[in-house]
Amino acid sequence: MRPVPFVLAVSLVALPAPALDPPGGAAYGDMAVDLLREYLQIDTTNPPGHELRAARFYKRVLDREGIPAEIDEFAPGRANLLATLAGGGARRPLILANHMDVVPADASRWTMPPFSAAVKDGLIYGRGAQDMKSEGILQLVTLVRARREHLPLDRDILFLATADEEVDFAGALRALGPGGWRDRLQKAEYSITEGGENVLGEDGRPLYFGIDTAEKGPFWLKLGTTGTPGHGSRPMADSAPNRLLRALERVRLHRTEMKVLPGVQRFFRDQAQNVDARRAAWYRDLGKALLDPEAAQALYEDRDASALLRNTISITVVRAGYKTNVIPGTAEAELDVRLLPGEDPQAFLAELRGVIDDPEVRITPLGSAFRPPNESSTDTELFRIIEAALARHYPGVPVTTKMLSGATESVLYRPLGITAYGFTPLLATAEEVATAHGDDERIREDTVRRSVPIFHEVVSELCRRRP
Repeated sequence: MRPVPFVLAVSLVALPAPALDPPGGAAYGDMAVDLLREYLQIDTTNPPGHELRAARFYKRVLDREGIPAEIDEFAPGRANLLATLAGGGARRPLILANHMDVVPADASRWTMPPFSAAVKDGLIYGRGAQDMKSEGILQLVTLVRARREHLPLDRDILFLATADEEVDFAGALRALGPGGWRDRLQKAEYSITEGGENVLGEDGRPLYFGIDTAEKGPFWLKLGTTGTPGHGSRPMADSAPNRLLRALERVRLHRTEMKVLPGVQRFFRDQAQNVDARRAAWYRDLGKALLDPEAAQALYEDRDASALLRNTISITVVRAGYKTNVIPGTAEAELDVRLLPGEDPQAFLAELRGVIDDPEVRITPLGSAFRPPNESSTDTELFRIIEAALARHYPGVPVTTKMLSGATESVLYRPLGITAYGFTPLLATAEEVATAHGDDERIREDTVRRSVPIFHEVVSELCRRRP
C-alpha cells in the first residue's frame, strides 16, 4: 500500500541515461518488463483476492529457474508463496517481501483496461503497476539473476509473496504465524518491501530517495450514540444525529500536538534544498519552527507535512437515518486515526473522550487489535549499502528516511527483531505515484529497466559471501 508522495506538482519528464550494467544485464531488464506485463494481467482484486493465481505465476517462473518454492493455500483461492535461494548460513537471511493483491479498479474510469498491461508512450498501465506488482517483479528477477549467475551467498534469500495486504494482512499474519513459515522467517536479519518513495523533479532527476524506516499506526474508531426517534416535522435538539454532529464538530476542530521524531527531522532537513528560503529554515530545525506561531500554523495546515508531525484524525464514515421524515434513534461515525510511533492508544482515547465531552457518545476501536507503530534503525549494513548503490547511480541525490502515514507489512516484521525497510529504486512523478489506488495506474517502462541492476546490486552486496 504505497503512500501519496510528499512533494507534489511535477511534470512528465525523461529519465537520465541509465548507469552501466554488467554484460548481459540488459537482458534482465527485458525479463522484468515482460514478466511485469504478464503479472499485471492476473486479476488479484481484493476482495476477493484470488492470489493463488499470482502465486502459481510466480511458481512457474521459479520452477523453471530451479529455485525451490512452495505455495500455502490457506483459504480457497487465497495463498502465500515462499521461495528460498540457499546461502552458506554465516549470516541471517534476507526477506524480499511483496503482496500479490491489488485494490479494486473502476474500468469505466480508465483509458486502458485495468488488467490489460497495455503500453502507451513508454508507460505500462495496469492495477498494481505502482502498488506493488512492479516491486515484486524486481525482487523476482533479482532472485533469478542470483541463481543464474551462481552468486555465492553467505545468507539465504527468502522471496515471500503474500495475500490480503490491502485489507486485513491475513496473508502476512498466516506466513508469520505457526501455521505458516514462522520458524524460517523469524530468523531473518532484514526485510525489504514496499514503502519507498522516489519522486521526480521537473528537471528529470529524483528530488530524493525516501527509505521507509517507520510507520504510523492505524487506530480506527467508531463513535455511536442514541436518542429519541420521532417525526422529522418536530425537531429535537438531543436527537442522535444532532448529538453525533456536535461530537464530530469538536473532533474536527481539535488540534493534536505537533511532535518531531528524529527520522522525520532528517527527512525534512533533506528537503530543505527543494523549497523556498523561509520554509527551508523551518525544515532544517522543526523544533525551533514549532515555537514560531506563524511557522507552526503553516506546518499544521500543510496536509503532507502535518501528517508526519502529529496524530491525525479523519472523519470518514457517517451513518444515520433511513427516511427523510423520520428522526432516527441511532447515529454513528467512523474515524481514521493514525498514531505516531511511541504513542499510547489508551491515552489517545482518553484525550478524544475529553474533546467530545459527552458521555452519551460511545467510542470503540474498530477491527483487529491495535498494532503499535514501530521503526527500524538506519545504523545498519543494509541502509549503508542502499545509500552507496543509489549514490553510484544518482550522485548528489539525497537518501533520506521516510515515515509512512499509511501502513505496510513491515509493522509485523519489526517486533520479531527484523530490520524492515521500504525500499525501491523505481522512480515516478507525483502524478504517477498517486495513481496507485486511483485511475489509470501506470509505471514507466524505462524506470523498471534501470531499477533492475540497482536492486540487484543492493541484494548481492548484502548477501554475497565474504572472503
